[in-house]
Amino acid sequence: MKSKSILSLALAALLLLNLCGCENMVSAFSSHSALLEQGEAFWADMRENQQFGEAVTVTEQNSPLAYILQYPKTEHPAIDARIEEIVAEIRSDFEESHYPSEEENSPKHTLLLGYETYITEETQLSLVFFESDQTEGEEYPRSHIRMFHFDLKEDKEVPAKELVWDGFRENASAYARNFFTTTEPYKSQLPDNYTKLLKPKRFSRFALTDTGVLFCFEQGRLFPESLGDIHLLIPYDKMRAVAAPVPKHDKNKPWVALTFDDGPNPKHTTTILNTLEAYDAVAAFFDLGKLVDLYPYIPRRAEALGCEVGSHSYNHSNFYYLSNAQIAADVQATGTAFQKALGRQPSIFRPPYGNCDARIESQIPMASVLWSVDTLDWKSRNASAILKAVKDSGDLNGKVILMHGIYESSAKATALLVPYLLEEGYELVTVSELIEAKSGEKPQPNKLYGYSYFG
Repeated sequence: MKSKSILSLALAALLLLNLCGCENMVSAFSSHSALLEQGEAFWADMRENQQFGEAVTVTEQNSPLAYILQYPKTEHPAIDARIEEIVAEIRSDFEESHYPSEEENSPKHTLLLGYETYITEETQLSLVFFESDQTEGEEYPRSHIRMFHFDLKEDKEVPAKELVWDGFRENASAYARNFFTTTEPYKSQLPDNYTKLLKPKRFSRFALTDTGVLFCFEQGRLFPESLGDIHLLIPYDKMRAVAAPVPKHDKNKPWVALTFDDGPNPKHTTTILNTLEAYDAVAAFFDLGKLVDLYPYIPRRAEALGCEVGSHSYNHSNFYYLSNAQIAADVQATGTAFQKALGRQPSIFRPPYGNCDARIESQIPMASVLWSVDTLDWKSRNASAILKAVKDSGDLNGKVILMHGIYESSAKATALLVPYLLEEGYELVTVSELIEAKSGEKPQPNKLYGYSYFG
């Protein structure tokens, strides 16, 4: 009898709990089910190309932001930790781009994330993440594709540049131009500047599959948004053919280098990169190690666009006041950040404040690079003033222009400056390309390329 009473009391308590909270429980379940249903529709076409790993699914509703995420778990600890880090970066980008409002009528935003995995030679894993940023009331979502490579045997990430071969990008560019100009529905919808959009440097992001190399173009980047993301699989025999050399820059034009210090900044450096990509232009970024640690995806994108990324120290210390041991520690910390983000050590360096002497130069195992045109963008914080400073500098051939990648005004000035320089007939290059053109040598470690060098 005693056990029956306890059971009756328990059932009564459960019933009371259900009566009080049933509506909320049903609502939460319905919300989860709706998100999952939306995700299943998004992931449907990816299933057949998930060759490795078990899918982890996350659905969250935190109005006005919703998350419908799926990513692989590989049972390789270091790789799984890196994948979780990538997913966290994707979420952070999504949140920063929307800055959730407290207003009741603010539009709802949903992040959908799906993936494909490809295995070659049993140990080479390529991971492709597909993002869809959907805003309530908008016809077409914003699309973004990220690609990564891992060595399953070594349990580590592999930089894409270590997987390419001679002629890789040139062959991909030639194949894509031929394919898109001869195949519907693409040939009738190619933009006028398609040759620029399909230049070899555009083919730095890829996945290695059993039968060929997969390249993806985000929705609206090359063709109308109605065509969605474009997947182009190029057979290995086409990718390994002998490619004709393609000149990177026009040597008959005057060359100038744009440089940006103090980044990366998730908002303003990204805007600068958007401008450079739109005009098929390049620049050099001197980044702080501590920010590379926080935003590694930004320098990765810069390199994918053909830009150069160098060191600006770890936290912008004045090297005049650092001992040799402190300089060595800074170099090591910054190198670690670059190694993790880009799979390499930095090869060029810009000292904070431009402060460099013979002692500092001897302690830096990189080429130290200054500038010859100071826009004073940090002082004016005005896009028109920055543009005027460049125009007032006269002939820019062989010069290096200093700006900063952390100000909105500098990002706006870049949107004015890049088309102006191109219209004036200048070829935009990186500082290393400029040094090599001037001296016939690649930038040398423990050597200062100062103001007069670029004068």
